[in-house]
Amino acid sequence: MKRTLLKTVMASVLPAAVACALAAPASAEVTLRMSHQWTENNAGSVVDKWYASEVEKRTKGQVKIKIFWAEALGKAKENLSLLQQGAIDMAAMSPGYFPAQMPFYAAPNSIPMTMDEVPHATTLMKRLMTEVPIYQEETKRNGIKALFFHHLNPYKLVCKDAVTAVDGMKGKKMRTWGKDMPRMVQAAGGTPVTLSLPEIYEGLSRGSVDCAPFAVDLVVNYKIYEVAKHISDITLWLGPSTGIWISQAAWAKLTPEQQKIMVETGLEAAERDRDAVLAAGKKAIGTLKEKGVQFHDFPAAEKAKWRTANPDFFGDFIAEMDKKGWGADAKKTVAIWKEVTGR
Repeated sequence: MKRTLLKTVMASVLPAAVACALAAPASAEVTLRMSHQWTENNAGSVVDKWYASEVEKRTKGQVKIKIFWAEALGKAKENLSLLQQGAIDMAAMSPGYFPAQMPFYAAPNSIPMTMDEVPHATTLMKRLMTEVPIYQEETKRNGIKALFFHHLNPYKLVCKDAVTAVDGMKGKKMRTWGKDMPRMVQAAGGTPVTLSLPEIYEGLSRGSVDCAPFAVDLVVNYKIYEVAKHISDITLWLGPSTGIWISQAAWAKLTPEQQKIMVETGLEAAERDRDAVLAAGKKAIGTLKEKGVQFHDFPAAEKAKWRTANPDFFGDFIAEMDKKGWGADAKKTVAIWKEVTGR
């Protein structure tokens, strides 16, 4: 099943990539500067190191990718404009930060409580990028190209105090991003607070937030266990994470063969990333227990209560896109999403 899906994606993506680049000039050597929003010790960051190394090896040293970690070249919310301005060539960035410019890519990266398993993200993005034309149009309109997407373990409810029911969220301040996560928090009686990744630790430490949806391995990597020692078993968000993007200007510098290598290696990287993230999550649970973190049950009835209180995220997405003339694409996106997750 996995191999068949991979072949289908390759058959769809590679001819288009090569065809649109026939006029690309040959280049002896290219160094691509990548702005990365994560620290280099994350499971996905290790995969990105592998990707950069493999691209260089497979192009026989003609294409090098130099990664600048932890927003060293610019803040996460600046990456799209930096790509468009030519200040950087590549970016590891979350499309959820750009809902106005990239509403279709942002949706899977931000709509909460609609996915249950990490592999769903792999399948979803492969299908959306090959079956719904608006995804290719959206990247072209923004002057960028998506190479592959990372995964994250489920974002559980991480708090300074134990929260085991929806009523426990009343008055709680929670870190959010995008436009849908804040509405999820408000539906439970909480107060959304927008924070970037590097600000989560300080926010919890200083009390500007009481909770933050976060994956267990990221709780370890960012040392969140030092300031929040309670994790409740409710998945607030799960989906495709950071995308690896390249500007169309940088893409045009590559030969068709180099472009093919970038795409092929990216597909392999996505599968390596999925497996690495799952392994990191299992390991992190043991580490957190050693650090004194307490894991709490969140009863099924309470999970259902929160979902029922939420807005109709899918319906709102379709309605919003319909106003822009993209209603059919939005409906197809949601239909595929539901097929993948079985919801």
